[in-house]
Amino acid sequence: MQFHLRKRYKHFARYREITNILVRHGFGYLAHQLGLTEFLSFGRRYKLARRFPDEGPLKIVERPSPPERLRRVLEELGPTFIKLGQVLSTRSDLLSPEYIAELEKLQDQVPPFPFAQVRERIQMELGVPLEEIFIHFDATPLAAASIGQVHRANLRDGRPVVVKVQRPGTEKTLLTDVEILYDVARLVDRHGPWREFYRFEEMVEEFEKILREEMDFTVEGRHANTFRQHFAGDNTVYFPIVYWDYTTSKVLTMEYIEGVKMTHPEELTRRGIDRRVVARHLADALLRQILLHGFFHGDPHPGNLAALPDGRIAFMDFGIVGRLTEEMREKIGALVLGLVRRSTAQVVQAVEALGVVPPHVDRAALHRDIDALREKYYEIPLSRISLAESLGDVMAVAFKHRIRVPTQFTLLVKSLVTAEGVVAQLDPDLSIVEIARPMGKRLLARRFSLPGIKRLLLEHLEDYHQLLTRLPHRLDRVLDLAAGGELKIKAVNPDLDRMFGQLNAMVNRLVLGILLGSLIVGSSLLLGRGYTILWGLPVAEAAFVVGGVLGVALIFSILRSRRF
Repeated sequence: MQFHLRKRYKHFARYREITNILVRHGFGYLAHQLGLTEFLSFGRRYKLARRFPDEGPLKIVERPSPPERLRRVLEELGPTFIKLGQVLSTRSDLLSPEYIAELEKLQDQVPPFPFAQVRERIQMELGVPLEEIFIHFDATPLAAASIGQVHRANLRDGRPVVVKVQRPGTEKTLLTDVEILYDVARLVDRHGPWREFYRFEEMVEEFEKILREEMDFTVEGRHANTFRQHFAGDNTVYFPIVYWDYTTSKVLTMEYIEGVKMTHPEELTRRGIDRRVVARHLADALLRQILLHGFFHGDPHPGNLAALPDGRIAFMDFGIVGRLTEEMREKIGALVLGLVRRSTAQVVQAVEALGVVPPHVDRAALHRDIDALREKYYEIPLSRISLAESLGDVMAVAFKHRIRVPTQFTLLVKSLVTAEGVVAQLDPDLSIVEIARPMGKRLLARRFSLPGIKRLLLEHLEDYHQLLTRLPHRLDRVLDLAAGGELKIKAVNPDLDRMFGQLNAMVNRLVLGILLGSLIVGSSLLLGRGYTILWGLPVAEAAFVVGGVLGVALIFSILRSRRF
């Protein structure tokens, strides 16, 4: 069956480019299913129609794996789709490990745009020539990405800064691609095989929000300020200062931090910085962000982390952050404690509380899978348990049972996996679980403290009020129905229905067997008494034939059911 997108022909050229890239990398069947083939040339469309008829996808031999081909498609499609792939690489509840591993390789690296455009953008945004703001400005960028590039500079008073400048034309390209993604998502939501479990239009909405935040550099500046406020007075971490006088939505000016990047951990030892202290500061800071503040760095890879001479850990690049509500933090704390205590029931309860569980999930199988995790970690000392690996195992269970978890939780798991890799390089003996346990207990203690209970009651006061005011009326109505004999209770149990179906089949076979036996016995009696022909018909012989056919059918039915 072929579906058709609600195409926006104002984006004709982009549709054609997307279609050609899909076909070139072996996803012609997908282009055919989405109705994109009309954007191909007549010759290519004719060849595709011959190769991809409606009966199914072509088997591709001697090609890279589908995950690798998907990564190449996203890289070739450009900035929006690279960002989409990077976001999807955090969604281990949606994609299998093979796709996650391949999408994690996506790199947002593009050639830098000319310095003349950098100068023009800064003057347009700040209203004055570049030379009136900076005493020095390095024309060669430190890094270049699809949305912007970063230059090192010095303000007129000599303060070292980094200046992030947005790439010209970025916004128009990204928003065009987002419109196309919306069209595809609506189509999949209407006709796709996963529509019962996922809402892809909602995912595109979340993705668009991420893109818009990344395109507005003032948002990144506010993120940095929030981190500075949360860790004010803390002597273990550092966050750079934002210079708001030289910052707009397309230009961001921040303090330049002189430190040792975590991409070179051996340099720490050479400079006399204690790697174990740095590792503990990093793990402690990230866990406090997650469990206590509910606002955490979403991309703590080695390039975004540096160690200062006094052992403080410095965070950089605040384009991607995660936000957790108080309720979400409590659920995560309960999950961590469940893993630490090796409690299957507590982990199952936390997983169900975190995600959207499909109505037909096999809860017995879910409990078995969680119990298998408990057994996996039962013999491992607490100091050797990897929090990132254990949460990754929980996400694998969520993927298996189609449990849709919040995007912020998947981003959290991704951040922990990344940070734990850095910590392991610095200090292999440090256990993040041991650091997380007291924080989780502190979080639960705060929840059940008097202020926590008071906050909970105030938050749900309106719900309690509606329940109490409606309860007498509804109870009175139920009692009236019961008194009049009109009260009906409907119980739906899929397992019970299946059992009755199997019982019904067994009774039918039993009746058929009795009839078959009676038929054979009756035919034998007729033959014994010589009554083989009645009213000119061979009754006994016909009965034997019918009995034989019914007997074979009964035996075949029993064998096919595999219940014997």
